[in-house]
Amino acid sequence: MSRDDTAEAVTDDSAEYDDLGPDGGPGDDLAPAGLDGVTLADLDPGPLVTGAFVGLAGFLFLLQPVVPFVELGALRVRPVALSALALAVGLWLGAAVYLRRGKRLVGGAHAVGAVGWSGIVLGTATGNGTVLLGAIVVLVVGMVALAVESRRYA
Repeated sequence: MSRDDTAEAVTDDSAEYDDLGPDGGPGDDLAPAGLDGVTLADLDPGPLVTGAFVGLAGFLFLLQPVVPFVELGALRVRPVALSALALAVGLWLGAAVYLRRGKRLVGGAHAVGAVGWSGIVLGTATGNGTVLLGAIVVLVVGMVALAVESRRYA
């Protein structure tokens, strides 16, 4: 490859990104195509709230090694327990949002997770092994059923 070929290749590659910004000027080549003029009002609150609860669950799960207990009034609760509760709430919200919109597969996936995680929270909180085992069975059977169902869409 000659020196001129290299310079031409660099020019050709960078030309691909010239039209990404609103006016194609310097610095505009970093904006993804199609996001010009997007505001917070354009964002969908249903999935955002669902994702916020799932993110909170992840944060509380990671907080467990650092903070052994969180005090809620007279209760001392481990962050990992609050993590499971936040995940269950997020999944219930996701199920409601997606089923209401007619997205059966995504709503069903959230609903299966919501029932399973709620059972894990309830079974652990009450010390009921039967509820805990039932929740795990719901999760496993639900995941297999959703995997089989999703093959129709692939």
